[in-house]
Amino acid sequence: MIQRLVFLVGGFCVSGVVVAEEVNRLETITVSATKSAETATASQSITKFQHELPDIPFNKTSLAEGVLKQQDIQRIDQALNLVSGVSNNNSYGGGFWDNYSFRGFEGNPNTGVEYIRNGLSMNRGIAAPRDMVNVESLDFLKGPNAALYGRGEIGGALNITTKKPSWNSASALSFRASSLEEYRFSAEHTAPINQQVAYRLGIAVEDNQSFRDHVSSERLFVAPQLSWKLSQDTQLDLDTEFSQHLGTFDRGLTAVNNQITMDKKTFTGEPNDGDMRVKDNLYQLRLAHQLNDVWKINGAVSYKDAQMVGYSTEPRKIQADLRTLERQRRYRDYQTEDLMAQVETLGQFEMNGLAHEFVLGAEVGRFHFMQQQYRLNHSENNPNWIDIYRPVYGQFSPAMPLHTDSDENQRYIALNLQDQVFLNDQWNLLIGVRWDRVEQDFENHLKGLKDQSTHNQLSPRIGMNYRPTENWSLYANYGEAFSMNSGMSRTLETFEPETAKSYEVGSKWQWADANTLSLAWFDMRKNNVLMTDAIDPNFEAAAGEVSSRGVEFDLIMQLNEQLKLSANYAWVDAKVTKDKLIAKGAPLTNVPEHSANINVVYEPWYSIGLMANLSYVGSRSGDSPTNVMNGFRLPAYQLVDVGAYYQATPELRYQLNIHNLLDESYYRSSYSHLWVQAGEPVKASVAVQWIF
Repeated sequence: MIQRLVFLVGGFCVSGVVVAEEVNRLETITVSATKSAETATASQSITKFQHELPDIPFNKTSLAEGVLKQQDIQRIDQALNLVSGVSNNNSYGGGFWDNYSFRGFEGNPNTGVEYIRNGLSMNRGIAAPRDMVNVESLDFLKGPNAALYGRGEIGGALNITTKKPSWNSASALSFRASSLEEYRFSAEHTAPINQQVAYRLGIAVEDNQSFRDHVSSERLFVAPQLSWKLSQDTQLDLDTEFSQHLGTFDRGLTAVNNQITMDKKTFTGEPNDGDMRVKDNLYQLRLAHQLNDVWKINGAVSYKDAQMVGYSTEPRKIQADLRTLERQRRYRDYQTEDLMAQVETLGQFEMNGLAHEFVLGAEVGRFHFMQQQYRLNHSENNPNWIDIYRPVYGQFSPAMPLHTDSDENQRYIALNLQDQVFLNDQWNLLIGVRWDRVEQDFENHLKGLKDQSTHNQLSPRIGMNYRPTENWSLYANYGEAFSMNSGMSRTLETFEPETAKSYEVGSKWQWADANTLSLAWFDMRKNNVLMTDAIDPNFEAAAGEVSSRGVEFDLIMQLNEQLKLSANYAWVDAKVTKDKLIAKGAPLTNVPEHSANINVVYEPWYSIGLMANLSYVGSRSGDSPTNVMNGFRLPAYQLVDVGAYYQATPELRYQLNIHNLLDESYYRSSYSHLWVQAGEPVKASVAVQWIF
């Protein structure tokens, strides 16, 4: 540990000497103070410097705003079929926050996944589903990123590039409606206040029904933004996002003898519970300053507070008659608060004839997670059950005892260092390391217990890239990561953090600008992953070791001026490899062994476009690895989506999309055999956009 810290300090000192020297400018750097450039063939978020993908020993999948609009994507989870190796995970309560897995490994199912925002580490905690009105692109960064961005999933991370204020005035109004009675209105406006200051405002309002009985949701999203050019070399950006998501907490369907025999419309909760509410507020102040032609400094202060409050009635156990479902009623009041400050220095220099791209960063913050939950299970004295084939509502007790009352505080500080060395025109080496120190305090008020722990963690990553020709590259990388675990075990002890290691080799081809082909193989290991306790399902336990290995294939081709094809395939084998209670080889939940997608876009004229999309998701485990002997699996499915748009004028656009054209009966994800999320039936949506 001491040797690694000395290395970090030494790197800092070297950087100070190099800044003082006269350096030569390298052509690859992009130091714009206003935005990071992300495209399907280039990236800035992977290394913090702008490069074509064949020059980076990592890979990514990029979905630009035009693709998101064309595919009628309203939530991040609807975009996952377009990305190899990324799959749906349990959508908490039917969609109260985003949750998905990278290469078989998921983030925290109790708060949703962490992500990167505009190339900066994003705050932790509860987060409402991201709204597309403020999204410019979604970039799924494959492989380890912890050395650069901190705690997170070893399989990859999502970088969300948001829209920015512009000094060119522009406005847009959009309206969308679907055959499932989903209605959405959004408005965007950006304009300069003067030559130095510009603003942007994005608003979205939704009122959504559902194909499921008694299930609906409402949403309000407001994003005011301000950009201020303090000087030619300095820009200050203020970003805020305010989200409120109201909806029915819906655990979905329950399998009986590993088969789902219920009507997909049947709701087994209580309509009288009312709406669950997720509130999510973000404030971020960013400063970008250009020191000279090749060095710059970025700084940011972020504050995020979020809350989840409301009642729910949820399946707990199916009785021996195979139709009476015992339920539990809960009241949740969860709150998270995160304050973070970060600064980074980026620059280029030459040393001993070698070109370097250097990053040095620091981060400090505080995270607070408060959980209070009231819960009552079905019993003879407090009956709470429902017939899954003939539901009658109202059979529950309104009074509930306190079940969970806890506070968790994390105080963290981190340093990260990265250097990408260009040995010549063909070879480059990337080395990065991050040191995190986290002090964790956990207090169980109900039991009167406190626990304190301190964790010091190094997260290295290294990648080698070889470009034998202009169009072809080979790469390999290795990385480590860690993530904090929350809560207490059955024995009332806090958990050690997750730790992970990843190996990857791959190849990328890029030709004719718009055409790309990539192939990657990966092998990952993770320890201390929280799962349902095999002895007491009311608690979680840390599995000894889980692994995931697989292959990803991605292709994008512009066949001619009118026709574009994209395709992907992933094979993922994710399972438990070592544990005292869980069977070796038990598969991880919601991870299909095989998945694939083909998308074709045909634009015969400027004003008309047609789209067809075919997705395949293979069979996968539908239960926790602790219950693998139950044998419950979600069946494979295929989805066909089609769409068309008509650009009536440069300002006016009409769009029609039909999702699940063949009305396939399918299940998107599950938490266990008791909580299974059914996919939507055939659905048509129409949208109109007016730009002025």
